[in-house]
Amino acid sequence: MKGVVLLYLLLAFTTVWAADEPGQAQEPIFIESDSLNIDDSKGVSVYRGNVNFRQGGASLTADELTIYARQRQEVEKIIAVGSPARFEQLAQKEGEQDSSGEAKRIEYRAADGRVILDGDARFQQGDSYFAGSRVEYDSEKKLVRAGKNVAGEGRVQIMIQPRSGNGKDAE
Repeated sequence: MKGVVLLYLLLAFTTVWAADEPGQAQEPIFIESDSLNIDDSKGVSVYRGNVNFRQGGASLTADELTIYARQRQEVEKIIAVGSPARFEQLAQKEGEQDSSGEAKRIEYRAADGRVILDGDARFQQGDSYFAGSRVEYDSEKKLVRAGKNVAGEGRVQIMIQPRSGNGKDAE
């Protein structure tokens, strides 16, 4: 029974992680950890100890990874905790940019496609860089929020590379 539940959770996790990358959802998933606990009644699986997740151009490392699922197949949220937890998503299509982030806690909310980096958060997409106590990234709207309005504390650091060229970028 646990093997079936694990399969459902992995399939659901694939769908969430690769929602913006149709081809990536067909890639195999590789997860390594020191231990795994599945609570079928609550729809929770917890990977602990040197967790490594890979699928296509996506990777995640953490000390602990928890996947919350409804009805065994539909992922609600994923929480990665580490010192720090890190993720990387390589661009899959022409014109897209690689993105990466790290924080003490990374939460992915499937319902709205939001990634919340909490605790010494850093997020980079292409040449743009955001850092603060908390950074939120809305993957559907391609929006980044950080600072006092989000976390209520701390300052935000942002670096945006100027566009290169002879001014034609602004046309």
